[in-house]
Amino acid sequence: MSEKILLSDLMSLVGKGIKYIFSQYMLILKIAIVTGCLGLGYGYFSKDKFRAEATFIVEEKSGSKSGIGALASSVGFDLGSLTGGSAGLFDGDNILDIMQSRLIVETVLLSHVDTTNPSSPTLADIYAGSYGINKKWAKDPQLAQFNFYTTPKNEVDKIKKDSILFEVYQKVVKSNLEVKRQNKKGSIVNIQVISRNQNFSKLFTERILKETGDLYVDIKTSNMNNNIARLQSKADSLHSKLYNKSQQSVPLVNVNSGMQNYVVNDDLNQKDKNIVFTLYGEVLKNLEAIKLSQINQTPVIQVLDMPKYPLVNQNYNWLIYLLGGVLSGVLIGIFCAIYLYTETLQ
Repeated sequence: MSEKILLSDLMSLVGKGIKYIFSQYMLILKIAIVTGCLGLGYGYFSKDKFRAEATFIVEEKSGSKSGIGALASSVGFDLGSLTGGSAGLFDGDNILDIMQSRLIVETVLLSHVDTTNPSSPTLADIYAGSYGINKKWAKDPQLAQFNFYTTPKNEVDKIKKDSILFEVYQKVVKSNLEVKRQNKKGSIVNIQVISRNQNFSKLFTERILKETGDLYVDIKTSNMNNNIARLQSKADSLHSKLYNKSQQSVPLVNVNSGMQNYVVNDDLNQKDKNIVFTLYGEVLKNLEAIKLSQINQTPVIQVLDMPKYPLVNQNYNWLIYLLGGVLSGVLIGIFCAIYLYTETLQ
């Protein structure tokens, strides 16, 4: 036979439970004080976390021809073969790995805070000071005066500098730098730097974008410049030949039959000059086309947002941690009181 529980009995049981919880206010208060102190200590000793964020669009490789490419195709030559085509190195998610590569990150870390003063500390020095890495150096007598903004005196110092820089690089990539797409199918990329130093976060974010853009420009322009130099050399050579042939004196017409062979040679020279002139025109056409393409080259990175002062500090005020600890303690105390109350019912 099943037992029935009256609503009045249930309400009475709940009421007694509430009274019991209030009777255990000292237990709840003690737990709240302990957890509040823990929260206060955590908030007081926790370090600042300044977040710098930037968003940009990466140029995607397109199979369709447009602009100067379509114009070039209409006149009968492939401009892509001259310009080197798209920079496949920056296609897809490669840009995410490039921005976190050792080449890019270490270059940014070794950049001076004050770019006009080569004796100013580098971003690596600021990072090392913020995270106490320089205290580890001080324990080694050989590294007591070490910094990143002075030139190593010998090969041994250079090796030490490279090894310490690599350690900083690993920490930055693992703990401070995050590069990702805002969504898998989109082309908008988000870069986020969180560190204890506001200047480091902002400057590192700005300069990593600049270094990545400079790498792209260097790859694109070096290929174009090589093609331009090659075509320019060919154009100069053809121009020299054409000019020399034009400077040759044209013989007077001579009815003497003994001069017929000379007339034939002159005809051959005129034919060669026409060939050189045609080649010269084609080379100039290609040369001007590639120069125009270089001028109108679209950058691979279109920046949408850049970090601005003051940066967002993700570390909350110590009062927030104190209140969070107290509330957590109150909840823990209430659950403990409920558990003790259920034990008394058994």
